[in-house]
Amino acid sequence: MSPFKPLNFVAIALLAATLAAGTLRAEDTSGNALPKDRAGFDAMIRDYIMQHPEVLREALLKLEQDEQVENTKRILRGYKNDLYASGSPQIGAKDAKVKIVEFYDYNCQYCRASYPKVRAFLKANPDVTLVMKDVASFGPDSEAVARLALAAHQQGKFEPLNDALLALKGKATEARALEIAEKLGLDIAKLKKDAQSAGIADELKRTKSLADSLNANITPLFVIGHNGISGAPEDLEAQLGEAVGQIRKSGCDVC
Repeated sequence: MSPFKPLNFVAIALLAATLAAGTLRAEDTSGNALPKDRAGFDAMIRDYIMQHPEVLREALLKLEQDEQVENTKRILRGYKNDLYASGSPQIGAKDAKVKIVEFYDYNCQYCRASYPKVRAFLKANPDVTLVMKDVASFGPDSEAVARLALAAHQQGKFEPLNDALLALKGKATEARALEIAEKLGLDIAKLKKDAQSAGIADELKRTKSLADSLNANITPLFVIGHNGISGAPEDLEAQLGEAVGQIRKSGCDVC
């Protein structure tokens, strides 16, 4: 098969789209009607491409982007239940129309820096819920704190403990998390026992496995439909708004 055939197909598709969009009119600049025979039409396509070679680059770039999006969607569909139906802690309305999944760590400085913006976004968008996925990737202290946060979820106290931990200055440790939990009125004896349970160990293991499968090796990582935002960009709220707006408009075929 000639390596140029895919390019010809893209060019034809592009020209067809251009014609449909009205970039080329039913008559050319000389007032001549478009050719009706295949040979004449192919010649016109060739002439157009020779005069505008940049359209091939644009078309191929769009084709590559479309293929990447479809591949991302295919992968995310395979992990739909792990992302949205695994019982992970959520912040926001349970029946929210849109869900944002965040992979994070309590000792991740960028997670802490971005959290006030995420909170502000949730407050301004009550139809959005945040699904929290703690990857505990910053060592034993992070894992110990993650266990306590998940145990607090079992007492219905995840949100206040989570907010306090993400507002910490300095390292998040088991001792500091327990101190905060006690001030928040949690049952400390139960918290410690639940934190060491097999169920919470399995939940952490599943989250880490999911993060590895999705190459979510940067925290924070926000997944909104098939879109992702990593780190703590200055315009995080705007980026979240754009991605959430797409789901509001067109729905989510991977959620």
